[in-house]
Amino acid sequence: MFAFRPAVWAGSAVACAGSLLLGGCSEEGSTGKETMEFSEMSTWTPSQDSPLFAVHYMPWFNNPETSERGRKEWSHWAWTDGKTVNDPLLRDADGQRGIASVDYPLIGPYSSDDPDVVRYHFRTMRSVGIDAVFIIWYGPGSDTDQLVPMLLDEAERAGLRLAICYEEKLNWPEYRNPESRADIVNTATDDLNYILSEYSGHPAYLHRGQKPFIYQFNFWGEGDLGKNNILPAEWEQVFSSLDQSVAYARQNLNPEYHPEIGGAYVWWSEDESYLRDFAEYSRSMVDADRLEFFMTMAAPGFDDSGVNGWGHGARVSSDRGPGMLQKTLEIAVEGDPEVIQLVTWNDFNEGTALEPTVRFGYQYLDALEEFIASVTGRSAEFSDNRSALREYLKRASEKQRVELAPGVEEYLEAPMSQVDEAQTQAE
Repeated sequence: MFAFRPAVWAGSAVACAGSLLLGGCSEEGSTGKETMEFSEMSTWTPSQDSPLFAVHYMPWFNNPETSERGRKEWSHWAWTDGKTVNDPLLRDADGQRGIASVDYPLIGPYSSDDPDVVRYHFRTMRSVGIDAVFIIWYGPGSDTDQLVPMLLDEAERAGLRLAICYEEKLNWPEYRNPESRADIVNTATDDLNYILSEYSGHPAYLHRGQKPFIYQFNFWGEGDLGKNNILPAEWEQVFSSLDQSVAYARQNLNPEYHPEIGGAYVWWSEDESYLRDFAEYSRSMVDADRLEFFMTMAAPGFDDSGVNGWGHGARVSSDRGPGMLQKTLEIAVEGDPEVIQLVTWNDFNEGTALEPTVRFGYQYLDALEEFIASVTGRSAEFSDNRSALREYLKRASEKQRVELAPGVEEYLEAPMSQVDEAQTQAE
């Protein structure tokens, strides 16, 4: 699926900055740490003491050997464009498939419709201290839409909240063929009403206060009907036609869209000045009652060599690893955002995955847990971060075992947290 986003890559931070300057767990899902009743977890409130930690999640992978729906394609694991060829049917000397990524998941290339995989993912997230999972969504009836009911149920089991990330581009070709700006308003309204009616009533669906939360990836460019974005006046029409009020956030910070749209967020960038400017301007707009809330981001870096930059040439951040994650986490708390979005759990194509991999193991997640503990006051315990993998390996079918990365069991041993290490030294 085409996912090139020139407006969100660090190299286009100047363009983004230009816009900116214009203005309780179930027993199976229990982590063993302090938790709360699920009814208390279904919302986040503006007055909470620490930010909500959420992670962006891609439910678009398919391995024909493990697909629950019997799908035959290698969705998002394969890539060829004449310059780069990654074929998962081929294995290297270590037995790893030739996937379209610079990283290799510990459980191997999987299918997003496999509940065992989702359970492993969600339970690991919760063990680390992640509060919510944000899923990319491609419209009613799409492959991603078909998985939302299962994802919501698994989120509830794990003690997570879930929200949907809407693609603004769904209202233009190649997805739809509007004949007027009114058609764009109507399809966007229908999409959001569909999300609200089908999913916002689920106990796991994330709300800000009493309002279901939805946010969007912006589209870009211009076409026969003008700008390829829903315009501020058009958003007024959309919101007035929704069946219920929604807490909505738009990518980047363009003041002309606010306060009609209550929230703003920033996607991946390694430009520290841009990230800090976003937080500063967002905070000033919140203080001036021109913005209700904003969401910052943290990420381990970026490398889409596995898909040759979606055919446009590979883009690789200057740093990628635990150091970049730590740096962006420290920047992410500036300005006191209500939400910090972790970019991402499993975008293997763009090299932003926090999910345990052969190269990085649990380095990202252990560091993330320690940071979350420092912000929220929860305890940090690394051993249970591996519990979900241990359970997955125990229950894995023969087809799932064939996909495992070689030596996966070696990643089950956990290092001590800084707190545990200090206690050991004191003793």
